[in-house]
Amino acid sequence: MFVYKSNEIVIMCCAFSWTGSLYSKPATDATQNMMNPSVTFDAGVLTLTFQRARNTGDDNDWTFTDSESGCYYFIFPVGGGPHMGNDFFQHSATPIISQQKICISK
Repeated sequence: MFVYKSNEIVIMCCAFSWTGSLYSKPATDATQNMMNPSVTFDAGVLTLTFQRARNTGDDNDWTFTDSESGCYYFIFPVGGGPHMGNDFFQHSATPIISQQKICISK
């Protein structure tokens, strides 16, 4: 997702991305299986909500199951980063990693 604000015009875009290493720039996933995306900005808080199947059949997606192996640590980006057009760069602050694995249940 990226947000661009200029002269009170806000452009928000959502797309699934993935990366194969810790510090490489994420690539846009060729199979976009995000459903019902919604982006809001209210009182200084940017919120993105969406739906996605727990198992998309895409080899680049994580599969969420009810077993421990289907639970993952999540990364929560904070701060923003510079961008140029549709290109974006490293966040200005280190993302927060969940202290425990998170399970996406039915």
